Amino acid sequence: MFWLFASVYIFSVGTPGPRVGYPFVTEIYWNQQTRWIFFYHCFGLLWINSFIVGCTQFIIGASACIWYFEANSDSKGKGSVWTGFKWVAIYHWASVAFGALIIAICQTIRIIFEYYRRKMGMMSKEIKWVKVMLAITGWMLWLLENCIKYITKNAYIQIALTNNSFFKSAWNAFALIIKNAHRFGFTASIGGVFLGFGVLSVAGVVSGSVYVFMTNEIALMGVTSPIPTTVVAGIMAACITMLFLSIFSFASDAILQSFLMDEELGFSGNSRPTYMQEFANTLKNRGKTCCSSFTCW
Repeated sequence: MFWLFASVYIFSVGTPGPRVGYPFVTEIYWNQQTRWIFFYHCFGLLWINSFIVGCTQFIIGASACIWYFEANSDSKGKGSVWTGFKWVAIYHWASVAFGALIIAICQTIRIIFEYYRRKMGMMSKEIKWVKVMLAITGWMLWLLENCIKYITKNAYIQIALTNNSFFKSAWNAFALIIKNAHRFGFTASIGGVFLGFGVLSVAGVVSGSVYVFMTNEIALMGVTSPIPTTVVAGIMAACITMLFLSIFSFASDAILQSFLMDEELGFSGNSRPTYMQEFANTLKNRGKTCCSSFTCW
């Protein structure tokens, strides 16, 4: 709301005059300085939005990492959300802001490209290869933005784990993903399945409940068709469920990175979750068996 208020204020800065071709319609004419201020204001929207999302991701990732390494300690992993909030507010807000800046730059490039692609709309209809090149370029920019978002959110987890700078954490996250691509792929697949089933289940239950209520409630017998309301309720339920389950998806990524770091450290300590401790003991015993067999050979 504050951004909209400021946008209207900036938009009104200029010289009013009649619009070309419409003498009875007023138009605000900007100078070059006002135009650059408005562009900077729009870029600020993208940057601040990415920063808020980044802070949320960092808090979720830090909370999951702290819980993993303190689940069986005296604290039992409690208070990790507040700790993650303190970390991002005091220590790591600059790293999150820098990652948000990179994402905002990519989004700005995509918006500028879409603007010029619409300007070249007539040309792309007449020349087929121009239309193909514009489509390929738009897809590559979309892919670049999503890759940067994926690396950035994993970098936030690395920052919470190692307390390193953004660049070093981003590189560590990239190397970790490449080294354990099968594990990340499996986790993403399972997470996608859970997300899909969760969204479909909740949306189905909500839609069915709304339909039954509207068809059996006496006060609503005059409704011509319950289908539009049912569809809207299902869409709203699906969106809200996806928002909530995205926390589960991001937390699972953070726990996976915590486990991989724990594995690199040789599973030292006993404060990890109980079921992860059993899994760690299995891996330790398997490693000892492999080393003894190699020594005998």
